[in-house]
Amino acid sequence: MKKIYLLIVFFASITYTFAQNDADSLLNDLDKTSETTRLLPKRMLLSQRIFWGEKGLYRAVGIAPKLTLANREKELKIRRNMFKIHQAVGFLTAAGMITQGILGSRLYNPDTYSDKLKKIHGATATGVNVGYITTALMAFTAPPPLINRKGISNIKVHKYLSYIHLSAMISTNILGPKIKEDYKLKPYHRASAYTAVGAYLGSMIVLKFEF
Repeated sequence: MKKIYLLIVFFASITYTFAQNDADSLLNDLDKTSETTRLLPKRMLLSQRIFWGEKGLYRAVGIAPKLTLANREKELKIRRNMFKIHQAVGFLTAAGMITQGILGSRLYNPDTYSDKLKKIHGATATGVNVGYITTALMAFTAPPPLINRKGISNIKVHKYLSYIHLSAMISTNILGPKIKEDYKLKPYHRASAYTAVGAYLGSMIVLKFEF
């Protein structure tokens, strides 16, 4: 258990540094604002269009002001801050996922199983879910960038991997409670959890490579 706590502390200690470095690579378009730039990109996520589009919900209720260059610059600063939160909480969530995986492997072993360990595993799962949802919300509800560039990039690979770990997280949470009723679901639950962790960590690592 001591190793697990040290792992959490380690991830927490590097969170701020990595979040600062990677936020700039995610938001390079912030420095390219000009009078000739489109105020909104042609292509946006559905969530971005719903909340931040020209006739989006935030503009309809007055949360976001009308589209002007000055207001878009403010929105891009909001985007930067939201992505810093996205990354900081994301690193903590990754630490929680690894911790949960270690605890889960001990639960599968009859020699290390205990009710106390199961409760800790459940509490960790709750923390991971809260962190994961927070991380996702910061990404999917942030204001859109100025430009969504065509072609493959580390940001797009990061986004594609997010679809994989999101699906795996949903299936993991669905299968988990059902194991009590059918123990044959254990291998599927484990495979789903490993897929979620692998895709999640992969989506973080790919941001370190520019292409």
